[in-house]
Amino acid sequence: MTLIQTVREQYEQLPYPPRDPRQELRQLHRPIASELGLANHVIWRGHRRLDESFRALDAGCGTGDNAIFMAAQLQPMGAQVVGIDLSEASLSITRERAAARGLTNITLILGRVEDLPSLGLAPFDYAVSNGVLHHLPSPADGLAAIRDVLKPDGGAHIMVYGQHGRSATYQLQALFRLLAPPALAAAERIRIVRDTLSTLPPTHWRELARNGLPREVLQDADIFDLYLHPADRAYTVPEIHDWLAEAGMSLVRWLLPHLYSPESYSAKLDVSHLSVPEREAAAELLNSRMAKHSFFARADSAETLAPARLDDETAIPTWLLHDANGLIRPQLEVKRELELEIEGIQYRFLLDPFRRAFLKLVDGERPLGAIMAETEARLPKMRPGERMESWYRLYQGLEMFNLLGLFPAR
Repeated sequence: MTLIQTVREQYEQLPYPPRDPRQELRQLHRPIASELGLANHVIWRGHRRLDESFRALDAGCGTGDNAIFMAAQLQPMGAQVVGIDLSEASLSITRERAAARGLTNITLILGRVEDLPSLGLAPFDYAVSNGVLHHLPSPADGLAAIRDVLKPDGGAHIMVYGQHGRSATYQLQALFRLLAPPALAAAERIRIVRDTLSTLPPTHWRELARNGLPREVLQDADIFDLYLHPADRAYTVPEIHDWLAEAGMSLVRWLLPHLYSPESYSAKLDVSHLSVPEREAAAELLNSRMAKHSFFARADSAETLAPARLDDETAIPTWLLHDANGLIRPQLEVKRELELEIEGIQYRFLLDPFRRAFLKLVDGERPLGAIMAETEARLPKMRPGERMESWYRLYQGLEMFNLLGLFPAR
């Protein structure tokens, strides 16, 4: 059996991530990679129109979290989503989930990511490939295939494993190759993993990495994907830059850029002599727990668009999250701080009177000038220079955490 056949068999038996279509309407999973407002902000600086011509790809869609969320955002404007996966069991779950939500703008293809250019599906504006390329026999071929089906100015979000942050995982994978070899039945291998994890000594790296948090609850599919997967490689920051360069692509931005800034870990470090990729590599080593790397990328030949200036009164402050009304607006009414969780990390953002007044007016329609005029009427004692400086700090703080963008006037 070839490696790809072994991987396909795994996902036919244990579709991933585990999802039950019968419970679909209880929760809409919202992977941040599929927040199309955020993608518009990072890749196109807010210039892209999400209309009926927009096409999105989920490359390695699994049971459909990204495909379903993108389709939910795009169905009102008649735009289409394509998902491809090598597992029919996973695609079947995605179909049932889409049907439960009444989504008719998803096309699902049984196939391999590497074969995308030959399937006649291109071109796409945006592609998501989360946790897929690092499981391919040749991640380079998978990345090249995604590049080849994007429009010339298209972009992608990629997530791959991080080498340093998965050290404990790779120790355990090596252990389970000894204790639970592939010759055993899948159910027996999973039982061995569960029994072993329940008795790890407190000094094991996996236990230390929990940092006092309770152990995560793992379903069978989670255990197999994490500890028994037959194809699993991870990347360091320098390797990601090299990988993209070999594909003729460039990193546009890390999903959480502050994690890749050495200053986030120590103000005493002198990194002025380092290049940007070297600074990012230093931050990875300082962090030591980056178990994955999530980033936006595009072809080297794609035009770089200028962002709107922060003093452009015609530009439009825009929430980058699809459900800002549900996630953010209720907090503006009653809380002293915005409290959000992004990629498993908790963030708090103090709401002073200016920030609260300003953010209540953000609706994706009002231009900056109108919002600033309204905040002046509500806070008349605030000096113009102070008000503008408060806006700069507000924007920089929320943009860094993927909450607020500034789009050009339409």
